[in-house]
Amino acid sequence: MPLLFSASVKSNDLDTLMAMSLEDLSATQITVTTAAKKEQSLSSVPGAVYVISDEQIRRSGVRSIAEALALAPGVQVTKISEFNWQVSLRGLNEVLFNKLLVMIDGRTVFSPLMSGTFWDTVDTVLEDIERIEIMRGTAGTMWGGNAANGVVNIITKHSRDTLGNYLEISAGEHNYREINYRYGMTLSETTTARVFAKGQKSDYYFFNDDQWENYRGGIRVDYFNSDTQIIFESGGYHNKSSHDWLSVGLNKKLNYFYLQPGQFDDYSRGGYISLDVTKQLNQTDYEVSLWADTNSSAEPSSNGEFYTLDFEGLLRNRFHSTHELTSGAGIRLVHRHNASYPTGKNDTLPLWGRVTREPKGTDTIYNAYLQLESTLSDTISTTLGTKIEHFTLNHSTELQPQARVLYSYSPQHQWWTGVGRAVVTPSVVDSVTDHYIFTDTTQPISPTQMGRFPVLKFTFGNEEMENESVITWDLGHRYTHSPSLSIDSTVFYSRYKHLRMLDEPYLYCSFGSCRDGVTVPGGLFVQSSHYTNQLNAESVGFETAFHWQPLSNLRIQTSYSFINTEPDCQGLKYCDTDTFGGYPAKYKYQPNHFVSVFSQWDITQAWQLDLWYRYKSAVNSGVTFKNGHKPFDAPSVSTFDVRLAWQEKPDWPKVELIIDALGKEQYEDQPGKAKIEETAYLRASWDFL
Repeated sequence: MPLLFSASVKSNDLDTLMAMSLEDLSATQITVTTAAKKEQSLSSVPGAVYVISDEQIRRSGVRSIAEALALAPGVQVTKISEFNWQVSLRGLNEVLFNKLLVMIDGRTVFSPLMSGTFWDTVDTVLEDIERIEIMRGTAGTMWGGNAANGVVNIITKHSRDTLGNYLEISAGEHNYREINYRYGMTLSETTTARVFAKGQKSDYYFFNDDQWENYRGGIRVDYFNSDTQIIFESGGYHNKSSHDWLSVGLNKKLNYFYLQPGQFDDYSRGGYISLDVTKQLNQTDYEVSLWADTNSSAEPSSNGEFYTLDFEGLLRNRFHSTHELTSGAGIRLVHRHNASYPTGKNDTLPLWGRVTREPKGTDTIYNAYLQLESTLSDTISTTLGTKIEHFTLNHSTELQPQARVLYSYSPQHQWWTGVGRAVVTPSVVDSVTDHYIFTDTTQPISPTQMGRFPVLKFTFGNEEMENESVITWDLGHRYTHSPSLSIDSTVFYSRYKHLRMLDEPYLYCSFGSCRDGVTVPGGLFVQSSHYTNQLNAESVGFETAFHWQPLSNLRIQTSYSFINTEPDCQGLKYCDTDTFGGYPAKYKYQPNHFVSVFSQWDITQAWQLDLWYRYKSAVNSGVTFKNGHKPFDAPSVSTFDVRLAWQEKPDWPKVELIIDALGKEQYEDQPGKAKIEETAYLRASWDFL
């Protein structure tokens, strides 16, 4: 849905909304909630916000929340298997992206392991999502750690809007099967509820027999009267994928290492419970939220269990007709249990893994914040605020201030600008845990001959690192020519400090002989490196979202993003962006241009045809190794998705044919990731009482 329109408008009212005059449109209460933790007109937000509506999600044909995010400017979604993705915002794209805060109904969805999000665990019945709000830029003042590059807020529908039964069944290529069921009920005049269950099965990769399964369910209860709202939610998930696997064994008699094939079942499980209470009075609003969750994973590089308890209170006071003060405080407890270093009794080990000498621990995050919103005149308003946050994991305290100004030149034009600072929540992945992988290395065995030998590579955590931080300045303009034409554009500059990277690796053991005099079996090489934070970076970018409705039955949403990042560090070998390793090259050599064009065509009252084109530019680094290899280059990627839907009457089932990457042969969404290809599937859904 275009930025012009409310995140809270129902899809059934879309045609009516499109036909409104500007005067009628301005009279409606079209709101978003992410910018200031309250409902406010989108045109009054002094920041870059994009709203993906339930209509867009449904008609894009996506099967996951992660895929839907590609509709928004500035968001890069990389598909790394049939049902797994990495998602970043405003560059610095990597698997362990930790600069994006993700929430579902105000509950943070993240892994304390890396302070990022495992997107295969973020899911619900897509039909129950009301909207997804994406706030680009620093949002640390209101949301705290990880809101460095932005916030993704997934907001599900009020249970009163999902009464009755909903059934959805899908099937397609690569053994894809899915079923969704939801039942909504009225408990009293002021209370409604819904329950849901969802199951999915598919090949994990299309080119082998690895299987993936996802099961989840939950409940939501809403109570609402004239001044009080209470939301209770609870649920859980269970993911499983099966893979051919390799373990490393040691033959103690013959003193050599060997690879042992086998089967590995990767489990990830979790559950959550949340309670949110809001009370609104004439001049003061109160809100209290409490949630807890548990998450666990068996995958060796993320093996562990995490238990989180979060409490926050908020007070909003309209103490003057032109001033509003929001204050709040909270505490979060995270208990972690990670895999410990193996003992000498182990005969085999996974080919890679993550281990620690501190397998158990409890980390606490304290925060308090203030934000003042002021109306200086009919056309100018300001927002000033700051948050103080303390992390016990590394005993650090951070300030995250912001200052923003909105200039409403006319009902059709709004200009805004702002500057803010945000930090990344410290994580165990780069502090108290160590990663290892068994691989091979090339070493000289004579002045003229090289040989390949087994090597154990360690990446050690570093508890002395500073927190990653960013200061971002952005400038934006919203233009509404008419309800059928609007443009929203933003330019930004970001300065990052203390980004994590790897220091220079060194061989601790060669041919089994180590620097401390210890001998390791099998003539093993041991290489080690450490995380460090000597990397800084600068990013500049431009984002625009364009909505156009040329006909009453045709809508087109287009977004374009440009991002360029220049890393800066000195004193380490990996500071050289021509070096195959470390993070400077990873951040510098990324795509600069992203395009999304999404059209929705109501052919007749019963038939819909939707087309979605996406483009990601090529990477040409100019770096070529002696063997001719260009490690940082990547081709451009263009995909074209098609959805054809039929529903004769509103109370009839809806049938959809969806084709992802139409006509696309095998390709990598990013170099080094698994190959993917065109995928077709059918979906039938029925909303009935």
